[in-house]
Amino acid sequence: MKRILLLLLIVLPLLCGAQNVSWRFFDRYAKSPGFSSVQLERKMMRMMSRQAAERGDEKLAQLLNGIESIRIVALDGGDGGQFVADAEALVNHASYRFQPVMSESRDGQVTRFYLRSAVPPGYSELVMLTSGPRETVAVNIYGRFDLKQVSRLSTIRPKRPSDSPEGR
Repeated sequence: MKRILLLLLIVLPLLCGAQNVSWRFFDRYAKSPGFSSVQLERKMMRMMSRQAAERGDEKLAQLLNGIESIRIVALDGGDGGQFVADAEALVNHASYRFQPVMSESRDGQVTRFYLRSAVPPGYSELVMLTSGPRETVAVNIYGRFDLKQVSRLSTIRPKRPSDSPEGR
């Protein structure tokens, strides 16, 4: 019994620390002056999943149900050199095993996507870095998801008050 307890005490912190290696990066910049951040946690993802299911979009509901968190940090203005350097150091760190999956460059804006298998098995972590003269943003998606379906997240738009019948 003591051996099992000792093994758990040794292994559990390693698993928890490896669960989402980018959290420290996102938390540091989310709290920094000059940055804006949004964090959607598990409970919000489940609520959004239920709403998608109620609208009949089962594929989106399944995608949202598998996502544990989405973290977004954006530079409000100014020089994003250190922010971009830190983000690139995160995804290029050998022990984190992020793999580049896509890159796009348009009008001076560069967007790169990185993916890694995470702990526990079956979980993934996707990091999107966008930098350029218009915006500098880092997005992290963590959970169980199909990479082909992640683009569906861009179809979710919050309703503005003017979009509702009461706001007209």
